[in-house]
Amino acid sequence: MRRKQGKTILVQLGETVGLVPKDPLRPPFCLGLVLSNEAVKEAERRREATGGRVEAHPVSRGLYDLGCFFLDNLFDGRPIQRFWFLEIIARIPYFSYVSMLHLYESFGWWRAPELRKVHSAEEWNELHHLLIMEALGGNSQWSDRFLGYHVAFLYYWFLVGVYLCSPRIAYEFMELLEAHAVDTYATFVKENRQRLKMLPPPAVATSYYTAGDLYFFDDFQMRPPGSRRPTCDSLLDVFVNICEDEGEHVLTMKACQDYALLGERVQSPHLVYPAKTERSPDESERRKMWKVWATQMNEQQ
Repeated sequence: MRRKQGKTILVQLGETVGLVPKDPLRPPFCLGLVLSNEAVKEAERRREATGGRVEAHPVSRGLYDLGCFFLDNLFDGRPIQRFWFLEIIARIPYFSYVSMLHLYESFGWWRAPELRKVHSAEEWNELHHLLIMEALGGNSQWSDRFLGYHVAFLYYWFLVGVYLCSPRIAYEFMELLEAHAVDTYATFVKENRQRLKMLPPPAVATSYYTAGDLYFFDDFQMRPPGSRRPTCDSLLDVFVNICEDEGEHVLTMKACQDYALLGERVQSPHLVYPAKTERSPDESERRKMWKVWATQMNEQQ
């Protein structure tokens, strides 16, 4: 692993200074995909103007704006690398939420197994987004990996502290990021629709959306199990599916804020409580006979 990392560092340095020619057939450069930062900002402005603004704590909003500024500048003209960075970060909140829920349960403060289950399903979904971006070459540069892994480490501990102080603010901050992800992926699909339609989907995407175990796929969504079964015939389908996934995360984060604030339960859509049924005539008759017998026995004592 160290030897591979060292080699990729030298290759990236060589390409940067012009000593090593860039491979024109290496993804993601060969895919010819684009993303306009201004178009993403415009999509966000339209969403907020039509009632989709996330009402967040001023500190959360400030950190969010700072993060968007760095994303726009560090990954300008590199959409797949940007998505890989977003997905390596997007998994972290669910790790931190589950860690804190385990801590609460270990101390006997609060037990929320269904909430942990939903967060695990959300992380599983973000993991597959990450694997898709890796299949497209999003982590091909050492500098992107170095930055992503270290930011993810710091982000984890930051969110642990936030969740300890206020679970609602932690969920609120994640809603901000997920709403931004919806705007970003929707803009990307709009700008690259024809190109994406001609490209095949990665095998990991086909497996996750159509051929794999879809229990966890259903579990993070605020809809009945089995009601969403997307197609995955092209790279266009893949990015449309990812965009819709992020929209489901937004809804789940809203529900989690209600849970933290109002105590309304967030649970797996697979959870079904058995319905109460009327007793059968035979059962009612046996129950009546038992009461008569119990009365007679009590009178004899």
